[in-house]
Amino acid sequence: MPRFLPVAGHHAPAPFYLTADMFGGVPVELAGGPIDHLVGRPVAEPHRHQVDEIYFLVSPNPGGARIEVLVDGDRHELASPALLRVPAGAEHRFLTLEAEPGSYCFGLLLGDAR
Repeated sequence: MPRFLPVAGHHAPAPFYLTADMFGGVPVELAGGPIDHLVGRPVAEPHRHQVDEIYFLVSPNPGGARIEVLVDGDRHELASPALLRVPAGAEHRFLTLEAEPGSYCFGLLLGDAR
């Protein structure tokens, strides 16, 4: 674990920790990983999913990670710990602005987004 799977718009296969086929058809997927090596680099081009997605931003210390998330052209800046819902069909991408070692960003996809 994780299982690396292609996702439209992403530069490389994304690490998935939970997929519907792993747990008997549960209609959610959890993808993501460490972001401290991604400061200043997006992991994907702007893209869309046909399902809602919830970003989880965590770090060892409050405020230890910051990301910029564009959702349909609206800019949101998150500081850890934080959550942000991206509605189904919304164009989005995130950029790591700052991340101490041990910082992670996960996307909980509420259905099969691939």
